[in-house]
Amino acid sequence: MNFKLGLLIATVGVLFTLTGCMGHHMGGMSGMDGMSTADHSKHMKMMNQKGYDRSIARYQIPDLSLTDQNGERVSLKELLQTDKPVIVNFIYATCTTICPLLSMGYIDLQRELGAKSDDVLLVSITIDPEHDTPEVLNAYRKRYRGKSDWVLLTGGRLDIDMALTAFDAYIGDKMDHQPLNFIRLPKQDMWVRLNGMVNGKDFIHELQLAGFPPSRE
Repeated sequence: MNFKLGLLIATVGVLFTLTGCMGHHMGGMSGMDGMSTADHSKHMKMMNQKGYDRSIARYQIPDLSLTDQNGERVSLKELLQTDKPVIVNFIYATCTTICPLLSMGYIDLQRELGAKSDDVLLVSITIDPEHDTPEVLNAYRKRYRGKSDWVLLTGGRLDIDMALTAFDAYIGDKMDHQPLNFIRLPKQDMWVRLNGMVNGKDFIHELQLAGFPPSRE
């Protein structure tokens, strides 16, 4: 599927959840009793930004026990200590703005890699664990037709906040959610931090800059 067409289809699809999203709030985080027009405009402004900012950082990954989209318990630290390049982002299933674009970036990368898509581990951690159960995340991945090497994680509020803090991505309001992706190659302790919208070709470029030449189909 053409990336732009796929992005349009996915974005239109998630717009049907907007009404429910407007009334939804997240316990344990302030300012989440709904989304006003002003709040929603923050995400729209991010979507209109061109390109992305790149920086290098070192993150200490906590040994958290989270749950994947299949209901299996997963050690975040062990999962990220893979022998593959890994990309991490933060999303939530009812998001109708930047999260669909973040997710389509993952799908576009898998499409670019073709038969070699399992060479890179993709991880998405929900920032809305009160709503995003394993069943919800499983349906979310199916909606985007994601392949098996895209792992979606949920967990307790405290554990999710610890994961956000570890990546210097903690927010007090999900409407301040940033379009962040984090890339790390095997056996390295430095992460490439990308702030902005990234497509499959951008990911491949960044992987190559980091020293990993992913093979295309």
